[in-house]
Amino acid sequence: MAKDGTDAARRLELDAEPVPLAVAARVAYFQLTDAVRQVSSEDDLAEVVHLVAIALSTVAPIRHASGGILTDRELRELFYRPLGLVGKKPSLEGFVIRRGELKSAMTTLKEARIVFGPQ
Repeated sequence: MAKDGTDAARRLELDAEPVPLAVAARVAYFQLTDAVRQVSSEDDLAEVVHLVAIALSTVAPIRHASGGILTDRELRELFYRPLGLVGKKPSLEGFVIRRGELKSAMTTLKEARIVFGPQ
């Protein structure tokens, strides 16, 4: 019985661990995208990671590395640019998502893909 409690406590501890947003977006991309549709180069992946971070932000809190949750305004300023504005994608450095929230977000996005994806 004590082992079950220890295991559950360890799982909660792991779920609370912060994952850098750039890493989380890459993990989510490969978990959510069919192998035949995945990009084949690092440059292409760098382009897609930003979009995956946006998708994650719609279903899970994104946090500053210090732990505070980004506000809607901060998310808009970080992720969204006016159409046609040329420039580098914003850096995802300094932002994290908790491991458990990442797992839940990927599950939600997978379910949405099944419901709304190509039939």
